[in-house]
Amino acid sequence: MNNYYDIKEWTNKPLKFYEFYIDKNKSKKSTTRISPITINAVKIYSLLKQMVSKHPNGLYTKLQQGQPLDNMIWWDFVLESELGFIHIWRTSSIVEAMHSVTIPEFDLNKFLQINIAKYGKEIEEAKNSYDKHTVYINHYRSYKECVNYLWSEIKKLNLEIPKCPRIHVMNQSEIEAYTDNAQRFIGESVKFHTLGKSMLLNAAFQIESFLNLIIRIGVTEDLKKYPDVLNKHLKSSFSDKLKNLKFYSVLFNQDIDIENKEIKDSQELMTIRNKYVHFDESSRHNKIGEVFYDDDFPLMEVTKFTPAIESALQTYYNPSIEVVRKSYQTAQSFSLYVLRLVKEEYRESIENLMSKNPISYNENRKVYSSIYNERAVDFYLSIKEENKKST
Repeated sequence: MNNYYDIKEWTNKPLKFYEFYIDKNKSKKSTTRISPITINAVKIYSLLKQMVSKHPNGLYTKLQQGQPLDNMIWWDFVLESELGFIHIWRTSSIVEAMHSVTIPEFDLNKFLQINIAKYGKEIEEAKNSYDKHTVYINHYRSYKECVNYLWSEIKKLNLEIPKCPRIHVMNQSEIEAYTDNAQRFIGESVKFHTLGKSMLLNAAFQIESFLNLIIRIGVTEDLKKYPDVLNKHLKSSFSDKLKNLKFYSVLFNQDIDIENKEIKDSQELMTIRNKYVHFDESSRHNKIGEVFYDDDFPLMEVTKFTPAIESALQTYYNPSIEVVRKSYQTAQSFSLYVLRLVKEEYRESIENLMSKNPISYNENRKVYSSIYNERAVDFYLSIKEENKKST
């Protein structure tokens, strides 16, 4: 095998590379660009870290502002030998490279594959030295977004109840107007029922996922050593988790006030959610009323609205508008109340972390973190067309 395919021969100081970049006529020099490189990025980085430089040594890395994730190029390495140089970089989207090598048949992909296979042990050693993050969905953030979306859609609905006629003789225009209004109301009511029921469930899940996440984030060092105890705590009832929150967490220096309005409203919401989910027929939340029949003769009370409207009200407004609105408000106020009890030195960091999705757990340091910078955007360069000269 040609010796120039061994990465150990490519550890010279990158003098040719920097000469190339400061040369105003570099566009006339022969270079080859590869984009994208489809080889595993972690393996490429680990190979270069072990065999070339302990830290990325490229020009882009040296010019970074802030954390690497905030930049268009996250890291880059320069390899150099008597035959030329290789420049490899990782953008926010892909791995790319450029090389200027005096061997015409030089193949960079082949070069990387050969060395990854040859130095597999060294690559594994590098990987074992990294912080390993297990990435999870932040269900609290997801449910919160669902709740906000559902409420925005509910507010758009026209739920005005049609004026119901109390007579059976009407002219054609009156019949058509009532029919149109009734159809509009029933259609909007179906939408409300779909959105409202989803709101109630998602609001309850938002509260529960918030509580579970803040327990995990703030868990004491001792409890981290006993995951079975932590799991029992997480699987306990909503009320028990609230009562024991301070005991199991480093974030709080006072207990949750179980009598606080935000807490009582949240407990009520959990109860309603459970009654709906399990269809408890003994629950007042599932009962609409009572009617009587004498064989085939209906003995229903005369209602304020026509049977069609009354049926829609009973079918599609359970939960009611008031209950749905309260579930939305409760989901917001619960997290605000609990966050107010977090120790001041932790509060801003906790609020920031809980807003991230996805969220990760650093297996080495045993802490939760965010692997993405939400304020960062995908980086694209705009190519401006040259103004066409008029002829």
